[in-house]
This record gives sequence, C-alpha cells and structure tokens, in this order.
Amino acid sequence: MDNQQHKTPMPRIAMLSTGEEVLLGDITDTNAAWLSRMLYENGFAMSRRVTVGDELDEMAVELVRLSQTEDVVIVNGGLGPTTDDLTTAAMASAMGVELTLNETWLDELKQRYERHGRPMAQSNLKQAMLPEGARLIDNPNGTACGFYCHLNGCHFYFTPGVPSEFFCMVEQQILPELSHNYAPSARSCYRSFTFGLSESGISDAMASVSLPDDVTLGYRSSLPFIEVKLFMADDHPDKVQLIDAVQSCLGDHVVSCNQAMVQALAADLNRQGAVLKVVEQFTGGWLASTLNGQAAHLVEQGWVMSNAHVPEQAVANPLAASLAMASAAIVQGQHQIGLACGPELHGQICVAISTPEGEWGQRLSFKRHFSHDNARCYMATVLLDMLRRYLHGQPVIADYASLARHDDIFIDAETIA
Repeated sequence: MDNQQHKTPMPRIAMLSTGEEVLLGDITDTNAAWLSRMLYENGFAMSRRVTVGDELDEMAVELVRLSQTEDVVIVNGGLGPTTDDLTTAAMASAMGVELTLNETWLDELKQRYERHGRPMAQSNLKQAMLPEGARLIDNPNGTACGFYCHLNGCHFYFTPGVPSEFFCMVEQQILPELSHNYAPSARSCYRSFTFGLSESGISDAMASVSLPDDVTLGYRSSLPFIEVKLFMADDHPDKVQLIDAVQSCLGDHVVSCNQAMVQALAADLNRQGAVLKVVEQFTGGWLASTLNGQAAHLVEQGWVMSNAHVPEQAVANPLAASLAMASAAIVQGQHQIGLACGPELHGQICVAISTPEGEWGQRLSFKRHFSHDNARCYMATVLLDMLRRYLHGQPVIADYASLARHDDIFIDAETIA
C-alpha cells in the first residue's frame, strides 16, 4: 500500500489468530499478547483480537467481516504444509480469486532444501501457493512465507504461527511498513516492577499521581510481581518527573526498573563485590535455579535440603534454625551473604539472611492459597527482596500483602562475634 491509500492517520488494527489448538486453549496465544505490546510501544493500538478454528468457510467469513470494519488485519497461523493449514485458501475464497504458484518462493524453498542436502517434500509445494495478486513477505527462518493482500480497502498481512518466525516478520517487515504508511505516535514503556503490594494497594498508592492526557498508565500482574507501566513519548518534557512520581508513590516496594529483579540484584552484587551462598528447604531449589539462570557467577554454593526430615531443634525453634543455616553457609570475615529458607512447619516458613553487618530472620505464613510451585516462587522472592533491601540500605524486614509475619529478629555482627 502507499500513502495515497490512507483512510485515517491512525489505523484500526486487528489480529486474527487461527487454529483449533488456539481456539480450544491447548496452547496459549502468546503471539497475540506480544503483538499487542509491540504495536502499542510503536505508537499503534490493537482494536480487536479474534480467534477462529481450522474451518475454511468460517475463516473466510471472518476475513470478510474484518475487512469491513478494520484498516489493517494481521493474520497469524495456518500457513503450514499440512491439510489443516487453511488460512491461505480461506483468504483466496474471501477475495473470490484462485490460488496461484509463487515461483519466487518455490525457488527459495528448493534452494534451502538443497543447501541442507535434502529433497523438498511434495507437501511443501502448498506453501508456495498464494492468492492471486498477493505480495510475498519473506520468512528467513521457516518454510512458510508470509504475504500481503487487500480486500474491501483493508490491508491484510499473513504470518506463520511459529513465534520466532512471527516476531522476525513483524519487527523487520510489517512494523516498518506500517510506520512508513501511517503516522504513529511513537512511545516507550517505562516499567516499575513491584513486590509485596496488592493490586488494590497499588491503586491506592497511585491515586495521587496526575498524568497528562498523552501519558498512559498500565498494570500487569505476573506472580510474584505487579508491573506498573508508563507509556509516553521518548522526548516527553515531563518524563523524568513522571517516572519519579510513580516510583515515589510505590516506595521501597519497587524491586527493579525496566529489567528483571534478578538482573538488577546481579548489578548491585557486582558493584559491592559480594557473593551468595544459598540453603533451601521449603523453596526446594527454586531460589538457586532463579539465580543460576540470570546471575550464576554470583552464587558460589547452594544446598537443597529435604523438607520432609527436620531436626528436632529446628522444630522447637525454626527461626533460630533458619538463622543458623544462613550463617553456617558463609565464611565469616569475607564479603559473603547467606540466604536460607527453612521447612514448612504448621503452615509457617522461616527465611533468613546472614551478612557482614548482621543477620535478619522472619517467620511467615500465606494469607491466601497458592499452588505449591507459586508458594515456593513467592517465598524465594521474599529472600531476594531481603537481599535487595540489605544492599540498598533499606529496612530488611518488610510487610507483604500476601503474607502474615509472626515473628522476626535481627542480630548485629558484634553480637554474633
């Protein structure tokens, strides 16, 4: 399409996801969530999201319906070589045209198979059949090409369902074309990751923040964090003040900004030259796994102990036992930090941190039901938050909306010595 075909400065953009596995919930449509976010961050907005199964007539009807209400439709999935991949045929039916062989893509497919020393399967020929008049969109990562065509003045982009192929096609070809042909209001997203506040608590905290009309506030809850997002232009004159205002309202519950909590902690530990040692019972290795995934060089040692076999002394005084585990993990006099999570006893869990300045511990229980994995994730994050607070000079013991604290203790380094 060219600039003369614009109907509005900001187009109505819809996404059509295809496939029984998406419609029936066998797989989560992560492509749709990703596209919605990408469009928003590039100055566009998605007006509708629609899902249809692998039924040719229903798909064709939906394509016609979208062509009558939208300016742009991005169609995802159903471009493979199997008999249930019907998206291309459905678009040909909706347009009232035949499928024709795209010699360019057929040659590309043959060359790819030849480079790998394999013959091209006859079923792949189907992937080079496009609606008459369609324009090819290259797929450098797969055998299903994308294509562009229009119907009733609406512009359709067809993309494969494989995420890596879809992401590449959108980022490198579709978004640049949309930006060239329309006038998006380019915005960036500034994220503050919070831990310990409830959604209602965040809403109350943010009530005093007044935002200009050209700035949007958004939330995303993904256990154990709640993400507070500000969308605004990169060159917004009040950008710094607005970000500061949001973070001031959220206080020390902000665990990181524009990056994962563990990545921020890794930077803090690197600056201070500290290493971690981890001992886990209830969390069952969740903490060590999280750290090893993003900051493995900072974890010197880790132990996972059985949650089923608890010594009598730990049963008698679980908080002291957790402190002892954290302390025993480190070598006194060295810049090491020990993190320990004890077993679950009578619905309560003790966590502790041992540092060169002293030791902190607390005995906690959940106020609401979590699955076992979510409970382990949440308690591991409590330990990470205690570490973050210590590194930032904040109170190490804090309140968490989902937890009740039954006891806590601090022992300074001089007393330990």
